[in-house]
Amino acid sequence: MSETFSNNDENLSVSMDGSVGTRLVSNAKLMFIAKALGSAIGFITLIIAARGLSKAELGIVLFLHGYMLFFAEVATFQSWQTLIRFGTKDVSNNDPRELTKLIQFSIALDFISALAAFIAATGLFALIVFFATNMPSNGGNGLEFDAIHISPYVYIYCVLIFASQQGAAIGIFRLFNKFNVLAARALIMPAVRLAGTLTAFAMHSGIEGYIAAWFLSSLLGKIALPLLAYFELRKRNLAAVVFARWPSLRYKRKGLWAFVWKSNIDSTLAAGITHLPIIIVAPFFGPGYVAVYKIAEEIANLLSRGILLLDQVIYPEFARIIHRGEQANIWKIVVKSGGVLLGGGIALSLLVAMFGPGLVTSAYGAGYEDVVHLSILLVLAAAITGIVAPIYPLFYAFGRPENAIWARLTGLSIYLISFIFFSTRLGYSGPGWAAILGNLFSAALAIWFARTLLKRSLLKQSAEGHK
Repeated sequence: MSETFSNNDENLSVSMDGSVGTRLVSNAKLMFIAKALGSAIGFITLIIAARGLSKAELGIVLFLHGYMLFFAEVATFQSWQTLIRFGTKDVSNNDPRELTKLIQFSIALDFISALAAFIAATGLFALIVFFATNMPSNGGNGLEFDAIHISPYVYIYCVLIFASQQGAAIGIFRLFNKFNVLAARALIMPAVRLAGTLTAFAMHSGIEGYIAAWFLSSLLGKIALPLLAYFELRKRNLAAVVFARWPSLRYKRKGLWAFVWKSNIDSTLAAGITHLPIIIVAPFFGPGYVAVYKIAEEIANLLSRGILLLDQVIYPEFARIIHRGEQANIWKIVVKSGGVLLGGGIALSLLVAMFGPGLVTSAYGAGYEDVVHLSILLVLAAAITGIVAPIYPLFYAFGRPENAIWARLTGLSIYLISFIFFSTRLGYSGPGWAAILGNLFSAALAIWFARTLLKRSLLKQSAEGHK
Protein backbone atom coordinates (compact mmCIF):
# COMPACT_ATOMS: atom_id res chain seq x y z
CA MET A 1 0.00 0.00 0.00
CA SER A 2 1.39 3.41 -0.92
CA GLU A 3 1.86 6.07 1.72
CA THR A 4 -0.53 8.98 1.37
CA PHE A 5 -0.98 11.96 3.64
CA SER A 6 -3.49 14.75 3.76
CA ASN A 7 -2.32 18.32 3.47
CA ASN A 8 -4.05 19.24 6.73
CA ASP A 9 -1.41 20.88 8.94
CA GLU A 10 -3.32 19.75 12.02
CA ASN A 11 -2.10 16.19 11.46
CA LEU A 12 1.00 17.04 13.51
CA SER A 13 -0.34 19.96 15.53
CA VAL A 14 0.78 20.25 19.17
CA SER A 15 -1.03 22.37 21.74
CA MET A 16 1.63 24.71 23.15
CA ASP A 17 -0.34 27.17 25.28
CA GLY A 18 1.67 29.28 27.72
CA SER A 19 5.40 29.42 28.46
CA VAL A 20 7.69 26.45 28.98
CA GLY A 21 7.46 26.92 32.74
CA THR A 22 3.67 27.09 32.63
CA ARG A 23 3.42 23.90 30.59
CA LEU A 24 5.88 22.09 32.84
CA VAL A 25 3.93 23.00 35.96
CA SER A 26 0.57 22.19 34.35
CA ASN A 27 1.61 18.81 32.94
CA ALA A 28 3.58 17.82 36.04
CA LYS A 29 0.65 18.76 38.29
CA LEU A 30 -1.77 16.75 36.18
CA MET A 31 0.43 13.68 36.21
CA PHE A 32 1.29 14.03 39.89
CA ILE A 33 -2.37 14.21 40.90
CA ALA A 34 -3.08 11.04 38.92
CA LYS A 35 -0.08 9.23 40.39
CA ALA A 36 -0.91 10.45 43.91
CA LEU A 37 -4.43 9.08 43.55
CA GLY A 38 -2.96 5.86 42.20
CA SER A 39 -0.57 5.65 45.16
CA ALA A 40 -3.42 6.24 47.63
CA ILE A 41 -5.39 3.44 46.00
CA GLY A 42 -2.25 1.29 46.09
CA PHE A 43 -1.89 1.86 49.85
CA ILE A 44 -5.45 0.75 50.41
CA THR A 45 -4.88 -2.29 48.22
CA LEU A 46 -1.78 -3.29 50.19
CA ILE A 47 -3.63 -2.85 53.49
CA ILE A 48 -6.37 -5.22 52.33
CA ALA A 49 -3.86 -7.71 50.94
CA ALA A 50 -1.83 -7.60 54.16
CA ARG A 51 -4.98 -8.52 56.12
CA GLY A 52 -5.87 -11.35 53.75
CA LEU A 53 -2.41 -12.89 53.34
CA SER A 54 0.55 -13.71 55.54
CA LYS A 55 3.69 -11.61 55.17
CA ALA A 56 5.38 -14.40 53.22
CA GLU A 57 2.40 -14.83 50.85
CA LEU A 58 2.14 -11.08 50.23
CA GLY A 59 5.88 -11.02 49.64
CA ILE A 60 5.51 -13.71 46.96
CA VAL A 61 2.79 -11.72 45.15
CA LEU A 62 4.94 -8.60 45.21
CA PHE A 63 8.03 -10.54 44.15
CA LEU A 64 6.20 -11.91 41.09
CA HIS A 65 5.18 -8.42 40.02
CA GLY A 66 8.63 -6.97 40.69
CA TYR A 67 10.38 -9.79 38.83
CA MET A 68 8.20 -9.24 35.76
CA LEU A 69 8.71 -5.45 35.83
CA PHE A 70 12.46 -5.82 36.20
CA PHE A 71 12.85 -7.83 33.01
CA ALA A 72 10.20 -5.84 31.14
CA GLU A 73 12.25 -2.70 31.72
CA VAL A 74 15.74 -4.18 31.59
CA ALA A 75 15.24 -5.41 28.02
CA THR A 76 13.31 -2.40 26.80
CA PHE A 77 14.74 0.00 24.23
CA GLN A 78 12.63 2.86 25.65
CA SER A 79 11.35 3.71 22.18
CA TRP A 80 9.49 6.74 23.54
CA GLN A 81 12.84 8.48 24.03
CA THR A 82 13.73 7.80 20.42
CA LEU A 83 10.36 9.13 19.29
CA ILE A 84 10.83 12.39 21.17
CA ARG A 85 14.52 12.80 20.27
CA PHE A 86 13.93 12.45 16.52
CA GLY A 87 10.18 13.03 16.26
CA THR A 88 10.39 16.57 17.66
CA LYS A 89 12.14 17.63 14.49
CA ASP A 90 9.59 15.82 12.29
CA VAL A 91 6.71 17.53 14.06
CA SER A 92 8.40 20.94 13.86
CA ASN A 93 9.02 20.42 10.13
CA ASN A 94 5.48 19.04 9.60
CA ASP A 95 6.95 15.87 8.10
CA PRO A 96 4.40 13.05 8.57
CA ARG A 97 6.34 10.71 6.27
CA GLU A 98 9.43 10.58 8.47
CA LEU A 99 7.36 10.55 11.67
CA THR A 100 5.38 7.57 10.41
CA LYS A 101 8.55 5.61 9.67
CA LEU A 102 9.84 6.52 13.12
CA ILE A 103 6.65 5.28 14.80
CA GLN A 104 6.80 2.01 12.85
CA PHE A 105 10.42 1.61 13.91
CA SER A 106 9.47 2.26 17.55
CA ILE A 107 6.70 -0.36 17.46
CA ALA A 108 9.17 -2.91 16.09
CA LEU A 109 11.59 -2.04 18.91
CA ASP A 110 8.83 -2.65 21.45
CA PHE A 111 8.10 -6.10 20.08
CA ILE A 112 11.76 -7.13 20.02
CA SER A 113 12.14 -5.84 23.59
CA ALA A 114 9.17 -7.89 24.77
CA LEU A 115 10.42 -11.08 23.17
CA ALA A 116 13.94 -10.68 24.56
CA ALA A 117 12.64 -9.83 28.03
CA PHE A 118 10.30 -12.83 28.15
CA ILE A 119 13.04 -15.26 27.09
CA ALA A 120 15.47 -13.77 29.62
CA ALA A 121 12.97 -13.79 32.51
CA THR A 122 11.69 -17.34 32.02
CA GLY A 123 15.12 -18.69 31.11
CA LEU A 124 16.81 -17.28 34.19
CA PHE A 125 14.12 -18.56 36.54
CA ALA A 126 14.27 -21.99 34.92
CA LEU A 127 18.00 -21.96 35.68
CA ILE A 128 17.30 -20.97 39.30
CA VAL A 129 14.79 -23.83 39.61
CA PHE A 130 17.31 -26.27 38.09
CA PHE A 131 19.94 -25.39 40.69
CA ALA A 132 17.35 -25.40 43.48
CA THR A 133 16.27 -28.90 42.39
CA ASN A 134 19.70 -30.43 41.85
CA MET A 135 21.94 -28.65 44.32
CA PRO A 136 21.86 -29.62 48.01
CA SER A 137 20.28 -27.01 50.27
CA ASN A 138 22.59 -25.17 52.62
CA GLY A 139 19.79 -25.50 55.15
CA GLY A 140 21.08 -22.96 57.59
CA ASN A 141 20.06 -19.65 56.12
CA GLY A 142 16.54 -19.65 57.53
CA LEU A 143 15.02 -18.24 54.38
CA GLU A 144 11.56 -19.08 53.11
CA PHE A 145 12.14 -18.32 49.44
CA ASP A 146 11.04 -21.43 47.55
CA ALA A 147 11.83 -20.98 43.86
CA ILE A 148 10.50 -24.43 42.92
CA HIS A 149 7.09 -23.84 44.51
CA ILE A 150 6.50 -20.42 42.92
CA SER A 151 7.96 -21.22 39.48
CA PRO A 152 4.55 -21.90 37.77
CA TYR A 153 3.35 -18.49 38.97
CA VAL A 154 6.51 -16.84 37.64
CA TYR A 155 6.18 -18.29 34.14
CA ILE A 156 2.52 -17.32 33.84
CA TYR A 157 3.07 -13.85 35.28
CA CYS A 158 5.91 -13.15 32.85
CA VAL A 159 3.39 -13.22 29.98
CA LEU A 160 2.63 -9.65 31.08
CA ILE A 161 5.99 -8.63 29.64
CA PHE A 162 4.42 -8.63 26.17
CA ALA A 163 1.85 -6.05 27.29
CA SER A 164 4.45 -3.98 29.13
CA GLN A 165 6.32 -2.79 26.05
CA GLN A 166 4.31 0.31 25.22
CA GLY A 167 7.09 2.81 24.56
CA ALA A 168 5.76 3.83 21.15
CA ALA A 169 2.35 4.62 22.64
CA ILE A 170 3.90 6.64 25.47
CA GLY A 171 6.07 8.54 22.99
CA ILE A 172 3.10 9.47 20.84
CA PHE A 173 1.25 11.13 23.71
CA ARG A 174 4.33 12.89 25.09
CA LEU A 175 5.35 14.11 21.65
CA PHE A 176 1.93 15.65 21.07
CA ASN A 177 1.71 17.05 24.64
CA LYS A 178 -1.27 14.83 25.55
CA PHE A 179 -0.47 14.31 29.22
CA ASN A 180 -4.16 14.25 30.16
CA VAL A 181 -4.48 10.84 28.49
CA LEU A 182 -1.40 9.54 30.31
CA ALA A 183 -2.82 10.82 33.59
CA ALA A 184 -6.17 9.09 33.07
CA ARG A 185 -4.50 5.85 32.06
CA ALA A 186 -2.37 5.91 35.24
CA LEU A 187 -5.51 5.27 37.32
CA ILE A 188 -6.70 2.17 35.45
CA MET A 189 -4.28 -0.33 36.97
CA PRO A 190 -4.62 0.69 40.66
CA ALA A 191 -8.42 0.94 40.42
CA VAL A 192 -8.79 -2.52 38.86
CA ARG A 193 -6.24 -3.97 41.32
CA LEU A 194 -8.19 -2.60 44.27
CA ALA A 195 -11.42 -4.13 42.96
CA GLY A 196 -9.70 -7.48 42.38
CA THR A 197 -8.08 -7.46 45.82
CA LEU A 198 -11.39 -6.65 47.51
CA THR A 199 -12.96 -9.57 45.65
CA ALA A 200 -10.15 -11.95 46.66
CA PHE A 201 -10.41 -10.80 50.29
CA ALA A 202 -14.19 -11.18 50.39
CA MET A 203 -14.02 -14.67 48.87
CA HIS A 204 -11.10 -15.82 51.09
CA SER A 205 -9.50 -17.06 47.89
CA GLY A 206 -5.93 -17.42 49.12
CA ILE A 207 -2.76 -16.37 47.34
CA GLU A 208 -4.01 -17.44 43.88
CA GLY A 209 -6.85 -14.90 44.03
CA TYR A 210 -4.46 -12.07 44.84
CA ILE A 211 -2.04 -13.10 42.10
CA ALA A 212 -4.98 -13.07 39.67
CA ALA A 213 -5.96 -9.57 40.86
CA TRP A 214 -2.43 -8.26 40.29
CA PHE A 215 -2.16 -10.01 36.92
CA LEU A 216 -5.49 -8.83 35.47
CA SER A 217 -5.09 -5.26 36.68
CA SER A 218 -1.63 -5.08 35.10
CA LEU A 219 -2.93 -6.53 31.86
CA LEU A 220 -5.82 -4.08 31.57
CA GLY A 221 -3.70 -1.12 32.61
CA LYS A 222 -1.03 -1.90 30.07
CA ILE A 223 -3.12 -2.69 27.00
CA ALA A 224 -5.21 0.47 27.45
CA LEU A 225 -2.46 2.85 26.33
CA PRO A 226 -1.67 1.28 22.92
CA LEU A 227 -5.40 1.28 22.15
CA LEU A 228 -5.67 4.95 23.07
CA ALA A 229 -2.55 5.71 20.99
CA TYR A 230 -4.17 4.05 17.97
CA PHE A 231 -7.18 6.36 18.27
CA GLU A 232 -4.85 9.38 18.64
CA LEU A 233 -3.08 8.44 15.40
CA ARG A 234 -6.42 7.83 13.73
CA LYS A 235 -7.62 11.30 14.73
CA ARG A 236 -4.50 12.75 13.10
CA ASN A 237 -4.99 10.72 9.89
CA LEU A 238 -1.83 8.73 10.57
CA ALA A 239 -3.14 5.35 11.74
CA ALA A 240 -3.90 3.95 8.30
CA VAL A 241 -0.36 4.69 7.11
CA VAL A 242 1.41 3.55 10.29
CA PHE A 243 -0.36 0.18 10.19
CA ALA A 244 -0.31 -0.23 6.42
CA ARG A 245 2.65 -2.58 6.75
CA TRP A 246 4.38 -4.64 9.43
CA PRO A 247 6.62 -2.56 11.70
CA SER A 248 10.24 -2.77 10.63
CA LEU A 249 13.66 -2.05 12.09
CA ARG A 250 14.97 -1.25 8.59
CA TYR A 251 14.85 2.50 9.05
CA LYS A 252 17.95 4.55 8.39
CA ARG A 253 18.47 7.88 10.07
CA LYS A 254 21.66 9.61 11.16
CA GLY A 255 22.50 8.81 14.77
CA LEU A 256 19.39 6.67 15.28
CA TRP A 257 20.87 3.31 16.21
CA ALA A 258 23.64 4.83 18.32
CA PHE A 259 20.99 6.66 20.33
CA VAL A 260 18.81 3.54 20.58
CA TRP A 261 21.59 1.36 21.97
CA LYS A 262 22.76 3.96 24.45
CA SER A 263 19.22 4.62 25.67
CA ASN A 264 18.73 0.85 26.03
CA ILE A 265 21.81 0.53 28.23
CA ASP A 266 20.68 3.49 30.33
CA SER A 267 17.14 2.16 30.72
CA THR A 268 18.58 -1.20 31.78
CA LEU A 269 20.57 0.52 34.52
CA ALA A 270 17.56 2.61 35.53
CA ALA A 271 15.45 -0.57 35.80
CA GLY A 272 18.15 -2.14 37.93
CA ILE A 273 18.08 0.82 40.31
CA THR A 274 14.26 0.78 40.47
CA HIS A 275 13.31 -2.91 40.51
CA LEU A 276 16.42 -4.84 41.54
CA PRO A 277 15.91 -4.28 45.30
CA ILE A 278 12.63 -6.22 45.34
CA ILE A 279 14.31 -9.14 43.58
CA ILE A 280 17.42 -9.36 45.74
CA VAL A 281 15.76 -8.84 49.13
CA ALA A 282 13.62 -11.98 48.60
CA PRO A 283 16.50 -14.50 48.62
CA PHE A 284 18.54 -12.34 51.02
CA PHE A 285 15.94 -11.75 53.74
CA GLY A 286 13.03 -14.02 52.72
CA PRO A 287 9.65 -13.22 51.10
CA GLY A 288 8.22 -11.82 54.33
CA TYR A 289 10.64 -8.91 54.13
CA VAL A 290 9.60 -8.25 50.51
CA ALA A 291 6.19 -7.16 51.85
CA VAL A 292 7.86 -4.84 54.37
CA TYR A 293 10.17 -3.39 51.72
CA LYS A 294 7.37 -2.87 49.21
CA ILE A 295 5.18 -0.99 51.69
CA ALA A 296 8.15 1.24 52.59
CA GLU A 297 8.85 1.73 48.90
CA GLU A 298 5.25 2.76 48.24
CA ILE A 299 5.64 5.51 50.84
CA ALA A 300 8.85 6.67 49.17
CA ASN A 301 7.13 6.50 45.77
CA LEU A 302 5.01 9.49 46.69
CA LEU A 303 8.17 11.45 45.95
CA SER A 304 10.02 9.20 43.51
CA ARG A 305 7.02 8.95 41.19
CA GLY A 306 6.95 12.73 41.11
CA ILE A 307 10.59 12.60 40.04
CA LEU A 308 9.77 10.17 37.22
CA LEU A 309 6.87 12.35 36.14
CA LEU A 310 9.16 15.38 35.91
CA ASP A 311 11.45 13.32 33.71
CA GLN A 312 8.56 12.50 31.39
CA VAL A 313 7.24 16.08 31.25
CA ILE A 314 10.52 17.97 30.99
CA TYR A 315 12.23 15.89 28.27
CA PRO A 316 9.97 17.03 25.39
CA GLU A 317 10.34 20.65 26.54
CA PHE A 318 14.15 20.40 26.65
CA ALA A 319 14.13 18.88 23.17
CA ARG A 320 12.13 21.86 21.88
CA ILE A 321 14.35 24.39 23.69
CA ILE A 322 17.52 22.90 22.18
CA HIS A 323 15.90 22.71 18.74
CA ARG A 324 15.24 26.48 19.02
CA GLY A 325 18.82 27.17 20.22
CA GLU A 326 17.80 28.50 23.66
CA GLN A 327 20.15 26.39 25.80
CA ALA A 328 20.99 29.35 28.07
CA ASN A 329 17.60 28.97 29.80
CA ILE A 330 18.04 25.32 30.73
CA TRP A 331 20.17 25.46 33.88
CA LYS A 332 17.73 27.76 35.69
CA ILE A 333 14.98 25.20 35.07
CA VAL A 334 17.26 22.40 36.30
CA VAL A 335 18.18 24.19 39.54
CA LYS A 336 14.62 25.23 40.35
CA SER A 337 13.12 21.80 39.63
CA GLY A 338 15.82 19.91 41.53
CA GLY A 339 15.52 22.24 44.52
CA VAL A 340 11.76 21.79 44.74
CA LEU A 341 12.06 17.99 44.67
CA LEU A 342 14.87 17.95 47.25
CA GLY A 343 12.87 20.15 49.60
CA GLY A 344 9.76 18.03 49.08
CA GLY A 345 11.71 14.86 49.86
CA ILE A 346 13.10 16.22 53.11
CA ALA A 347 9.64 17.44 54.17
CA LEU A 348 8.07 14.08 53.31
CA SER A 349 10.70 12.17 55.28
CA LEU A 350 9.94 14.34 58.33
CA LEU A 351 6.21 13.64 57.97
CA VAL A 352 6.88 9.90 57.75
CA ALA A 353 9.06 10.07 60.87
CA MET A 354 6.36 11.96 62.80
CA PHE A 355 3.19 10.12 61.78
CA GLY A 356 4.44 6.89 60.19
CA PRO A 357 4.67 4.61 63.24
CA GLY A 358 1.05 5.03 64.29
CA LEU A 359 -0.34 4.89 60.75
CA VAL A 360 1.61 1.77 59.73
CA THR A 361 0.71 -0.14 62.90
CA SER A 362 -2.99 0.68 62.63
CA ALA A 363 -3.13 -0.01 58.89
CA TYR A 364 -1.04 -3.17 58.55
CA GLY A 365 -1.01 -4.63 62.04
CA ALA A 366 1.83 -6.38 63.83
CA GLY A 367 4.89 -7.55 61.93
CA TYR A 368 5.38 -4.42 59.83
CA GLU A 369 7.26 -2.28 62.38
CA ASP A 370 10.37 -2.05 60.16
CA VAL A 371 8.40 -0.23 57.46
CA VAL A 372 8.71 3.26 58.98
CA HIS A 373 12.49 3.35 59.45
CA LEU A 374 13.11 1.86 56.02
CA SER A 375 10.63 4.21 54.33
CA ILE A 376 12.38 7.27 55.83
CA LEU A 377 15.68 6.09 54.33
CA LEU A 378 14.08 5.39 50.95
CA VAL A 379 12.39 8.81 50.91
CA LEU A 380 15.74 10.49 51.61
CA ALA A 381 17.29 8.42 48.79
CA ALA A 382 14.51 9.58 46.47
CA ALA A 383 15.09 13.19 47.54
CA ILE A 384 18.74 12.90 46.46
CA THR A 385 17.56 11.55 43.10
CA GLY A 386 15.24 14.56 42.87
CA ILE A 387 18.25 16.88 42.68
CA VAL A 388 19.16 15.40 39.29
CA ALA A 389 15.67 14.55 38.05
CA PRO A 390 15.84 17.27 35.34
CA ILE A 391 19.40 16.30 34.37
CA TYR A 392 18.81 12.86 32.86
CA PRO A 393 16.27 14.19 30.31
CA LEU A 394 18.81 16.94 29.55
CA PHE A 395 21.34 14.30 28.49
CA TYR A 396 18.78 12.75 26.14
CA ALA A 397 17.69 16.08 24.70
CA PHE A 398 21.32 16.77 23.78
CA GLY A 399 21.65 13.27 22.34
CA ARG A 400 24.19 12.26 25.01
CA PRO A 401 22.64 9.29 26.86
CA GLU A 402 26.15 7.99 27.56
CA ASN A 403 26.41 10.59 30.33
CA ALA A 404 23.32 9.10 31.98
CA ILE A 405 24.79 5.62 31.54
CA TRP A 406 27.99 6.40 33.46
CA ALA A 407 26.13 8.20 36.25
CA ARG A 408 23.61 5.38 36.73
CA LEU A 409 26.26 2.65 36.40
CA THR A 410 28.30 4.28 39.14
CA GLY A 411 25.26 4.59 41.40
CA LEU A 412 24.13 1.01 40.78
CA SER A 413 27.60 -0.40 41.44
CA ILE A 414 27.88 1.51 44.71
CA TYR A 415 24.36 0.36 45.64
CA LEU A 416 25.09 -3.35 45.11
CA ILE A 417 28.33 -3.22 47.10
CA SER A 418 26.66 -1.18 49.84
CA PHE A 419 23.63 -3.49 49.92
CA ILE A 420 25.77 -6.48 50.87
CA PHE A 421 27.88 -4.46 53.31
CA PHE A 422 25.04 -2.68 55.13
CA SER A 423 22.58 -5.59 55.06
CA THR A 424 25.03 -7.97 56.71
CA ARG A 425 25.83 -5.40 59.41
CA LEU A 426 22.63 -3.38 59.89
CA GLY A 427 20.00 -5.94 58.91
CA TYR A 428 16.68 -4.74 57.51
CA SER A 429 17.71 -1.07 57.25
CA GLY A 430 20.68 -1.98 55.05
CA PRO A 431 18.88 -1.60 51.70
CA GLY A 432 17.82 1.93 52.67
CA TRP A 433 21.35 3.10 53.49
CA ALA A 434 22.62 1.44 50.32
CA ALA A 435 20.07 3.39 48.25
CA ILE A 436 21.18 6.69 49.83
CA LEU A 437 24.87 6.07 49.18
CA GLY A 438 24.32 4.87 45.61
CA ASN A 439 22.15 7.88 44.78
CA LEU A 440 24.72 10.32 46.23
CA PHE A 441 27.47 9.05 43.93
CA SER A 442 25.14 8.95 40.93
CA ALA A 443 23.88 12.51 41.56
CA ALA A 444 27.36 13.98 41.98
CA LEU A 445 28.56 12.51 38.69
CA ALA A 446 25.38 13.53 36.81
CA ILE A 447 25.68 17.16 37.98
CA TRP A 448 29.31 17.32 36.84
CA PHE A 449 28.43 15.88 33.42
CA ALA A 450 25.50 18.31 32.99
CA ARG A 451 27.51 21.42 33.83
CA THR A 452 30.26 20.38 31.43
CA LEU A 453 27.76 19.61 28.65
CA LEU A 454 25.95 22.93 28.98
CA LYS A 455 29.18 24.95 29.06
CA ARG A 456 30.42 23.28 25.90
CA SER A 457 27.08 23.80 24.18
CA LEU A 458 26.95 27.50 25.04
CA LEU A 459 30.56 28.02 23.96
CA LYS A 460 29.82 26.30 20.64
CA GLN A 461 26.69 28.38 20.16
CA SER A 462 28.64 31.58 20.93
CA ALA A 463 31.41 30.67 18.48
CA GLU A 464 28.90 29.96 15.72
CA GLY A 465 27.18 33.28 16.42
CA HIS A 466 30.42 35.21 15.83
CA LYS A 467 31.08 33.62 12.44
